[in-house]
Amino acid sequence: MKKLLSIVFLFCCICVHAQSVQHPYAAKINRILKRLPAASQQQLDSCMMQVGSLGAAGLTEMALMLQPPGKGDNTRLQYALAGYAAYVSAGTREEMRKTAIAAWLKALKVTLQPENKTFLIEQLQLFGDKSIVPALKPYLLNARYCDPVIRVLTSIGGSEVLMAFEAALGKAKGACEISLVKALGDLRYLAAEGTIIAKAKSDDPVLRRAALFALANIASEDSKQIMEAAVDRVGYGYDKTGATAAYMLYVANLGHNWPTTPAMTAATNILRKCKADSLVHLRIAALKIVTDLLLDDDATGTLIMAVDNKDEEYRAAALVLAIKHMNAANAERWIQKAERADGRKKAAIITMLANSKQRAAISLFTKALKESDPQVRTAAVNAAGQLQSIEMLSPLLAMMNTADSATTKSIGDILLNIRSIEVPGRIAVAMQDAPPFAQLTLLAVLAQKQATGQEKQIRQLLNSPDPAVVQAAKSTLTAIGR
Repeated sequence: MKKLLSIVFLFCCICVHAQSVQHPYAAKINRILKRLPAASQQQLDSCMMQVGSLGAAGLTEMALMLQPPGKGDNTRLQYALAGYAAYVSAGTREEMRKTAIAAWLKALKVTLQPENKTFLIEQLQLFGDKSIVPALKPYLLNARYCDPVIRVLTSIGGSEVLMAFEAALGKAKGACEISLVKALGDLRYLAAEGTIIAKAKSDDPVLRRAALFALANIASEDSKQIMEAAVDRVGYGYDKTGATAAYMLYVANLGHNWPTTPAMTAATNILRKCKADSLVHLRIAALKIVTDLLLDDDATGTLIMAVDNKDEEYRAAALVLAIKHMNAANAERWIQKAERADGRKKAAIITMLANSKQRAAISLFTKALKESDPQVRTAAVNAAGQLQSIEMLSPLLAMMNTADSATTKSIGDILLNIRSIEVPGRIAVAMQDAPPFAQLTLLAVLAQKQATGQEKQIRQLLNSPDPAVVQAAKSTLTAIGR
């Protein structure tokens, strides 16, 4: 019995000693955690400095204190570790960062619990550098960890990371294979193009989709054949591999290369092949690529022809693209085009010129106010509002004599925004012979503009046979303090 008690006592002593050896920093770490979350930046900096004073061994112990899910609360500990990861990422804390990297990698090697391992990997994105690449490479083949590791290494970048991804791609399967293909495409790693082309022939539609988009990002002419074959196979339609979207991205990215001829040829072919109404979105995308590659003058010529297309959506897109290529010379070409057009097309060009603030088109807008087509007149009124030009004041006032109530109200809003000392006086003169509804609108404008110099003309409307006009005149005089 004595021997048995001696053995038990000795075992307990060993356990206590082992615990003290295993967790020599536990008390200090717990004191730090009790101060978190910090109440101020000063307290937070103090806590982070105390964490740093633990050294590599203490930081490793701190990381290993993370409990498995359901076995304890990791909130304060994760807050402290994430805060320290951000703290050491500053350029002035290089030595602290190196110590943290060493501690993290050691803890990562020992930690077995997947959630905690993932947490430690993710924090390396804040302060890791190329020195962590060898330690993280094995995880590129692990389905549980490859995604966070790829994010961390992608943020670091550099030739070491690219070569690690390429080497891993040769062995990876399943989700890791797909993630690596995407990463190499996002990084536009040309050296991996051959391997990715092989993946684009896979029977797995998810892997094939990843490979096609990766090739679209790399945008090499060597991928042309397989990209065109993929989109032709689906007839420029939709499928699980996203072949059409990938091909459009491929052509757009080709346009960033030199020479631009391959991109121009591909985009022109899209315009030629995609005639169906359901494919107008592809024609619009191709039109944008073509005009982006052309000089402003040539692009404008292409867009002017596009405005004659039978598809309204395509015409509208061409006018939106025209704004990017607008200059004084091209504005004149569009004005001439509008003068030859009629109806909806003329109204659309007027709107585009107004949106691009082309004051050279004011004469066009002024003439359009007198057009018989209501669409053109409305576009001209809106154009006047866009430019807020004093040159259009008289035509707008004249238009109010025959305009409907909605148009009259729109013109009133425009008059409010035209900034010129001439506006109140010209309004006061014009309203004398205007119809009652127009007089009501113009009186409201004078009231809001505080037109104190127009008292005489306002008083003349007190003799109006329309009681609403008389009441409005009285209200305007009150508003201007008369």
